[in-house]
Amino acid sequence: MWPPAAPARHTVRMEDPLQMLIALAVVGMLGRAAKPAWHNRLLATAVWRRIRLHHVLGCLVLLAVVLGTALGLMRLVPLTGWGLGRVVGLDGNAVFAPLQEASQVAEEFRAPAPGVPAAPVPGTDWVQVGLAGGFLGLLLLLFPWLAYVEERMFRSGLEDADLRGELRAALRFGVVHLLMFIPIAAAIGIGVAGFAYGRIYRRAYRLALGRPPEFESPFGPRRIIETPARRARTEAVLATTVWHTTFNSLIVMIVLGGFVLAG
Repeated sequence: MWPPAAPARHTVRMEDPLQMLIALAVVGMLGRAAKPAWHNRLLATAVWRRIRLHHVLGCLVLLAVVLGTALGLMRLVPLTGWGLGRVVGLDGNAVFAPLQEASQVAEEFRAPAPGVPAAPVPGTDWVQVGLAGGFLGLLLLLFPWLAYVEERMFRSGLEDADLRGELRAALRFGVVHLLMFIPIAAAIGIGVAGFAYGRIYRRAYRLALGRPPEFESPFGPRRIIETPARRARTEAVLATTVWHTTFNSLIVMIVLGGFVLAG
């Protein structure tokens, strides 16, 4: 995930119908993800229960590396600052487009009538903060399932990959995020995070191979997974899902903090 531009009290309204369409499309995709996320809510419970302090601290370091990589690339190679968002006028990750649009609607609702001077609004804008908190809270609920789907897609099977295979998987992980309208440099930075997740997956896989065959599945009651490799792969994907969810959740908390400070 890539954060949006820093929120401000007065921002440019999304007047382009294409931007509104993107915001609605994001809402639709998140709505479609809500059903499987609810059906697999035991997975979310397992993920949240596994998050520890070292996950938070490690993801803070990883976030600094990802941001440093992206910003450094933009500075050294300005072309990497381009992304599909430039075409449609979006700032940051498209997943935050509904939040930007809702904030603008709230701001226009509070705007005075034409010809009436606007009075200064002291303190925090709790309307925008409330909208941001509600939307970001829904994202937090969906993160475990969304992260699990991505981890199964990009990390499962990496136990047999060589370094070149890991790099290819990480690059694919970053490139796919270009569809979220982030800059090229940001996609490369996310690829760095994908490589870190791959390393975590391989380590978790090796550790899981040495455990007893009984395994508590996050999708239901305890069961026996007969094949050790299958059991280890399931555990390794769950381990990277925990890191991925923590990373995305930190971004959401930072974005929410930005709305509070900007309000």
